[in-house]
Parts: sequence; C-alpha cells; structure tokens
Amino acid sequence: MVERVTTGIPGLDDKMEGGFVKGSVNLVVGKTGTGKTQFSCSFIYAGAQLGEPGVYATTEERVTDIKEDMRNMFGWDFDMLEQQGLVKFVTLKPLFPEKPIDSDIARITKNYILDIYQNLYNAVVEIGARRLVLDSISVLEMFIHDKYLARVAIMNLMEKLRELNVTTVMTGEVPETGEGLSGSGIIEYLADSVIKLDFVPVSEEFKRTITIRKMRRTNHSTLIYPFEITPSGWRIIEVE
Repeated sequence: MVERVTTGIPGLDDKMEGGFVKGSVNLVVGKTGTGKTQFSCSFIYAGAQLGEPGVYATTEERVTDIKEDMRNMFGWDFDMLEQQGLVKFVTLKPLFPEKPIDSDIARITKNYILDIYQNLYNAVVEIGARRLVLDSISVLEMFIHDKYLARVAIMNLMEKLRELNVTTVMTGEVPETGEGLSGSGIIEYLADSVIKLDFVPVSEEFKRTITIRKMRRTNHSTLIYPFEITPSGWRIIEVE
C-alpha cells in the first residue's frame, strides 16, 4: 500500500490514486500564467489545514507578493499560518559570482546546490515540515549551462530532498516556443511525477488545462482536464 499525500486540488487526488506518493519529488510545469504558484500554495495550504507544516521556497517572486496574491484571490492568511508554525517562507537568492563562472563551473555549481539545500534543510527542520515547495527550479536550470553538470546537480538536489522525508513540489517554466517540459529537458526525467499545466484554445478564448504526464508507482489518469481558478481555489472540471 503506497502512502499518499493530498495535492490540495479538489478533484485531482482521485486521478492519481489518492495524491502524491509520500516523500516524492513532483514537478509542476507550465507556461507563464498557467497557475503554477496557485497550485503550489494550494498544496502548502492544504497541508496546514491538516496540521502538516510546509516550507515554501521562492527563487523569483517576493514573499510579500505571494502572500498578498493568495489573500486577495482565495482569502488565505499565510501570515497567520506562519505565526502558528504551520508554514515557513524562504527566499532563495540566485547566485551572482564575483568572477566569470566558466573559470570553475563545477565547484561553483556544487556550492550553489549545497547552499540551496542547506537553506531548505534549515527551514524544514525548524518547523518540522512534511511538505516543501521550490518555486521555481528554472533559475537553477538557467544557471547551469553544461548538460552533464546540470543532470548531476539536479539529481543530487532531488536525492537530498528525498532524504528529508518531505513531499516536494517543484515548479518549472515551459519555454513559450519549446516542446520540452522544462528549460533544460532534464528535470522531467528525474522527478517522480510530472504535471503539466497549459492553455488550450477553445472557440475564441483560452482555457487552462492540467495533465498528469507521469507518476511513478501510480496508475494515474492520462486525460487532459480543464480547470478553473475560482475565489475558493482550484476546481477541476470533470471530463465526460
């Protein structure tokens, strides 16, 4: 019996035998505006409601902006959840080396990954987190140009996250003109599951959709489901 962790998205858990595999690393990818941050916040918020502390690490957006967006969109008070020790936000700054990175890219990459992991580890231990969001992994992909180093670095980070015994959601940006599921085309092969968010043209407008592209140890749906982001959160629209 595989232990599951709810995604926090109504109507999604039953498409994947009850939710994410506990302790897994899950990639949520999509183009700009497809709802990756809202998905990630739903995952952390659902955990807080169940008494499962969560860490939200952001590499691009400001924490204050994320909190304000969630308060305005869904009425979720992440400040209160932080005060209760159920949520912790962490900002991971991109690395700006003092000298050209080509001079010793392997060493700098290793130190960068270790620094990211140490920050995540400290936050997880501080609140006893059982859920973790890394929003987004795209900064790391852009930093490492060498494909071999990128694969080793990302694999190392994922293995360390699995050792933390937390269930992780990573977000990634899909290039507007690309066909891959991530900027490097590497992360989707290393993650335990891949969920793709997209815009699909319907009549004269675009609709948001979600597809479970892969999920290890899971008999998951492969259908494309439309979804809405409503004032009460995400809502999966069932396909007849």
